[in-house]
Amino acid sequence: MITIPWWIYKLTSRNPIANAKNNQPLPTVGKVMMIYGGNNTLYERAIETHQEHSRRLGYPLFILQREILDGVWNKYAILLSVLLQELAKPSDQRLQWLFWFDSDTVVMNPHMKLETFLPPVEADHVHLLLTKDWNGMNNGVFPIRVHPWSVQLLSAALAYPVVKPEVFLFWPDQSALANVLNENEHFARSVVYCPLRWFNAYMRSPDGESLNPDSPAELQFHPGDLLVHFPGTPRDHLAETLGPYLAIAEAHRAEWEPTAENTGYPEETVNFWRKQSSMPSNVDSTHWRGEN
Repeated sequence: MITIPWWIYKLTSRNPIANAKNNQPLPTVGKVMMIYGGNNTLYERAIETHQEHSRRLGYPLFILQREILDGVWNKYAILLSVLLQELAKPSDQRLQWLFWFDSDTVVMNPHMKLETFLPPVEADHVHLLLTKDWNGMNNGVFPIRVHPWSVQLLSAALAYPVVKPEVFLFWPDQSALANVLNENEHFARSVVYCPLRWFNAYMRSPDGESLNPDSPAELQFHPGDLLVHFPGTPRDHLAETLGPYLAIAEAHRAEWEPTAENTGYPEETVNFWRKQSSMPSNVDSTHWRGEN
């Protein structure tokens, strides 16, 4: 059973974090998740893979364990809470980015540094990284900058069903965020769409040992990737779907856990951001956001 040492309104890291007192640098990236309700054994095992990742690389992990709003909307509530907590700190003591992870994600490579995927310092107008699948934007995993812009965006997404009750939201929180981005250039111009495999890869074969020939390879998890995400998996299929991947993750097989430097991601991400930054300033923002 996962236990959090502090009441949820006094948010803190699930694991000890580096700080000036022990002569280690403060972390710049934090992780945010939620799990509540009973009978969550599979989700707890999944979150334990995130705890191991956080322990190895020093990321504070914030976990919401009590329902505040209705269902999926708690995602934006907990993110807003952590964002506001960080923004209240002196700027040199804040986290710089928060990574959201749905609880149906399993960290497969705890050596993969989240900083690998973030934009370079000169891209300081980029505040949110998202991914797309065959249904469009997927918000199961995403990094968001600790910045007032992020508070505005998540507040707008959280309020969307209240201020626009006539709009049908097929995937409630996800559709609300997509609509806010589509309807507001102020928000859209600060978003970049990244390759799904970077931090939101989907499952491959049922046993995890090979690619699924019926699905695009570029959307599937490959050994060495950060994690695997199982969007839309019914609760009664969690064991058979997540189970094989949890077993692999918990076995810590060396070939599945190379350091970030021994994957192709450092070079790939540098080239990706270099390509983005080389686009002329008059190029439409949809090109910058990787939609073409």
